[in-house]
Amino acid sequence: MSAAALNTSSNAKEKSLGMDMKIAESGNSSPRVDNCDGPKEPNLTGFPTEVLQNIFSFLPYSDLFTSTLVCRMFRDNASVPVLWKRFPIPAMEISQDDGLDRLLSVLKLPRFRKIQHLDLNRVFMAIKKKGGKNRPVLAVQPPDDQSKFLEVLEIASKLPLTWLNLSYNDLPSVFVSSPQFLSRLILNIPHVDLFATCRGASSDFIGHFLNSYTEASALHTVDLGGCDLDTLPTNLVTKLNYLTNVALEGAFMTMEQARAFLVDMAKGSKIKKFDIGCELIVDKDTYSDVFENLDPELVATALNNLEHVIYNKLKDAKGDCCDFPPDLHLERFLQVMGRNTKLKKVEMEENNFFHVAPEVVAKAFNNLEHLEMKPNPYNTSAQIVATLELMAQKTRLKYVLFEYEDLSWLNPGLVARAVVQVEQVDMKCSLSRAHVNAILREIGASSRIRRLNLRDNDVSKVPAHVRESAVKLLRREGGVVKLEQKGKRLYLKC
Repeated sequence: MSAAALNTSSNAKEKSLGMDMKIAESGNSSPRVDNCDGPKEPNLTGFPTEVLQNIFSFLPYSDLFTSTLVCRMFRDNASVPVLWKRFPIPAMEISQDDGLDRLLSVLKLPRFRKIQHLDLNRVFMAIKKKGGKNRPVLAVQPPDDQSKFLEVLEIASKLPLTWLNLSYNDLPSVFVSSPQFLSRLILNIPHVDLFATCRGASSDFIGHFLNSYTEASALHTVDLGGCDLDTLPTNLVTKLNYLTNVALEGAFMTMEQARAFLVDMAKGSKIKKFDIGCELIVDKDTYSDVFENLDPELVATALNNLEHVIYNKLKDAKGDCCDFPPDLHLERFLQVMGRNTKLKKVEMEENNFFHVAPEVVAKAFNNLEHLEMKPNPYNTSAQIVATLELMAQKTRLKYVLFEYEDLSWLNPGLVARAVVQVEQVDMKCSLSRAHVNAILREIGASSRIRRLNLRDNDVSKVPAHVRESAVKLLRREGGVVKLEQKGKRLYLKC
């Protein structure tokens, strides 16, 4: 991205944040509170309250805020809490610029009574003391700030939240003073992010809410990335298998904990999405990937018992992929995936596939439901060709995204035969005229494809009868197909 583009993006974000700050801190007061009495001409003030509020619901928050400045009627109708339920209160910026007192006053505004998403990350950060490079020691915040942060959490506990971000906050000190309250808060919200809330500090509050977790708890998604979990009892770590979505990127564990966690996962886990990201789960003794220190069969069996896995081992790795040693854990994982898996989607681009046999990669990818084929220096052309060849014959895939600069190096017929056997295909790449023609010609009565997005690829050079036949078949069973003419170019989008 160019420097100019970066500056434009940065300025846009700053402008958006500035508007959010202005809106959040404005309160309910308005410099203009006149009645909407004026000339008797058709205007919005004559609409019923329900209709006016429905109109306001389509406005961006900047315009909704402006509406509150028009008159008393607009202010009252544009300030109803249901219209502000997804407003992104910039809590971190407010607390760091103006203090927790100001944040408290904002959260108490009537318009925010039905807020569903609340991002409180970094509003009460622990003070770093001198410690190890990887695991710094943290000091407790001043008592006055701690009581104010606790009041912030008490307000949050009374809101109808579906997502709460408490990442980077000093929760261990809050737990010491209010252990039961903190656990109840976490367990009563469906999605809670707790990234780096106990790095170099006690993880007792995590153990407490895991121990208190039951099937009746609202919590189903938790992010414990960057947390020291290695001091927790192993039986509490395994309780993570009771949740639906778990993120552990950069968390610390012992081998014993990781093994027990995966053993239970292999037997039967409720986890559907497991996010390890690119900062791996760290073995607290060796500071290496803890899964790499376990039996490859156990890791492969456990991860294939989930629906969605994010696991990238080589993020920002330097060197030629052929110089890296074979990844035995990855190879075994793909072998199990190709044979018997519950996985529907994997995000594992940053892994060294180079030494894995093409047929193993092909079977694994075609046993998924969702596949994103992107430029990857760790994939070989033979693996990509094998994947497409099997896709053309037999695949479980329902959605495929092709995200390459171009596919000119691939045989057009092979690409076409593969594409038409997948229900939804998104071609986010440059296609040659031969590829476009081949794909549209290949669409027939026996094709599985129902939705095809060719994006910015011109279909005007395809014979009209071929194009019309493809469009007709794509529209079967109610499919929506658009042909957009722009100058001499014609685009097909679904």
